[in-house]
Amino acid sequence: MTPQTPIVSLLCLAFTGCAGNLVKHGPIDPALTAFVSSDAVALAGVRMDQLRQTPLYRRLASENRVPRFDQFRSESGFDPSRDLHDALLASDGTHVLAIARGAFSAKPAGSLSTSQYKGYTVYAKDQTDAIAFIGQTIALGGQTASVLAAIDQYKNGRAAPRDLIARAEALPANTQIWAVIAGWKGATPGQLRAMGNFSNVDRVMRLVEAASLSVDLRTGIHAVLAGISRTDADAKTLADSLRGLTALARMAAGRGAPGTQADLLRAFDAIQIAQEGRVVRVNFDIAEDLAEKLLK
Repeated sequence: MTPQTPIVSLLCLAFTGCAGNLVKHGPIDPALTAFVSSDAVALAGVRMDQLRQTPLYRRLASENRVPRFDQFRSESGFDPSRDLHDALLASDGTHVLAIARGAFSAKPAGSLSTSQYKGYTVYAKDQTDAIAFIGQTIALGGQTASVLAAIDQYKNGRAAPRDLIARAEALPANTQIWAVIAGWKGATPGQLRAMGNFSNVDRVMRLVEAASLSVDLRTGIHAVLAGISRTDADAKTLADSLRGLTALARMAAGRGAPGTQADLLRAFDAIQIAQEGRVVRVNFDIAEDLAEKLLK
């Protein structure tokens, strides 16, 4: 094995949890991992309690620009913008399960059908999507089969993928939005057709063996996207592809509506892409004043 450079060693901690017995303090809520399938390949989370405290969120809330979720609130019996503390999305590459921790004292509307499964009430809509509550603090949502499988996972005590959890635990603890992925299986032909020009993203993602994203909104927008490719050559191709996509997007921003070009160009200038060995790292840092302008 070749000696690792400092940056590769650092990212090794973030991606594989190879820090030995180092105590990890990541953003993932341990109470939610009990429902993550052992087949999961991707996790994404939003720490709502922390997100609501950021200047950008408070500004959006004061201007009534935070999503209201009216239909979801009336059907589910709770308000995501108020009642959620932490939200976790888990995917096996085909299905997505939402796992949330919060205050869920209210029950869904009577329009949903109900059934019992292993001691829990499952509220279903059109026999395809369902919600289930584990006590008053955990909620599961998604396709009915995914919700039932999550209950099985919880009752059987099976462990979530260790490497995926380790990557999440190694992310900065104070990040409000985050994601980790263990390889990209590629979009289906139907998904590629729906993506249109964005299908190039699928081609780029196929170069990634593992990736992580962390977003911190406490002072502007600070985001870090890091990926590990299978080979140095794939990493170079990935970095070059990302630079090309960024350049194309920057050119399009320059042709945007009058009065917005300068701010958009400043945002694209804040993107830095670096490659070292198999690791590609993308940093995005913009100040709070620019972030507020972009969100208007």
